[in-house]
Amino acid sequence: MIRKFMICGKKQIYIQSKNSDGYTDIGKVIELLLPINDFWELEKEVKKINYLTASDAPSVDVGGQYKKILGISSGFAVVEADRLWLYAHRK
Repeated sequence: MIRKFMICGKKQIYIQSKNSDGYTDIGKVIELLLPINDFWELEKEVKKINYLTASDAPSVDVGGQYKKILGISSGFAVVEADRLWLYAHRK
């Protein structure tokens, strides 16, 4: 299992190895515990959203990818409150 911290900003999502207080300025920090294959899938989707935001893609595409990432990661949140937040925001 891989422990990562996902930072959910307004339009971007970051995945970090360590938690830091500085990340709370960017957005919500969620601790994830992922199997290796699910981690690689999540990493691939995060790269897609970063590409979309960097290339000025339409907000519909970015929003859809953002919700897809929240849906993928919702089952792996360590804290129940974070899991509920992910479920609420993936729709």
